[in-house]
Formats: sequence, structure tokens, C-alpha cells
Amino acid sequence: MIKAASASGLVSIALAVWACGGTAAPGAFTTSTTKPVATTAAAVVAAPAATAATSTGATAKVSANTATNDELIAAFTAAGIPNPSSWAREVQEYRPYASTDTNFQKLRDNLVKYNPAPGVVDKIVATLK
Repeated sequence: MIKAASASGLVSIALAVWACGGTAAPGAFTTSTTKPVATTAAAVVAAPAATAATSTGATAKVSANTATNDELIAAFTAAGIPNPSSWAREVQEYRPYASTDTNFQKLRDNLVKYNPAPGVVDKIVATLK
């Protein structure tokens, strides 16, 4: 049987650990709602690009021939294209694109080899100029 003084001492220790940001014993009641720093930082970094893209209703176009990998990834992310880093590599792989190929047929022909989900190739091309 636990004495009242011992029980209150355990509660005091548990509260002190919780207040200092430590972890409580398994099954203990906690109210922590903090997120890992990396998740929060990523959300903050990604928010401006997503906000800018959705506030205007259109994403900014980037050059298929000269955009950097980071610029392609950012444009594809803003356009909601899944796996943006993989698609950015593919766009770069098939460079250069002729200025007369305004529909990016060469790129379209190469991207469909990867069996993208419906609409993905159109979204990719829509972000390029």
C-alpha cells in the first residue's frame, strides 16, 4: 500500500519532469502538442510557395531548358505534382527542348514511359515554358 506522502511525492516528480519537457512514464497523462522541429520547419519553408501558387490560382512557369533542379522541384511541388524530385530529374535528362516544340512532345513521349498517374504529364508540361 502506498502512503499518501509517497503518492504526492510521485505526482510532484511526474509534474516536474513533464514541466521540463521530459517524457512521462508510459500511460501517464500528457498534454504536449508540440511537433518535431523538422516537421514544423518544413511546413514553414513550404508554406510561402504553396500560398503564392494557390492565391493566384496558377503556378509560375519555369524554363524547361534552364531551370535548376531546385526551381523545377519548387514549381512541381506548387503544382501538386507527386514525386517532384523524380520528375525534375527526368525533365533535365531529356534537355535540350526545341523552341518550336511548344507542346513539349519530346518530353511527353519520354515521360509516358514511366507510367505516370493520369494528368501528371499535363501538369508537368503546364509548369514549363
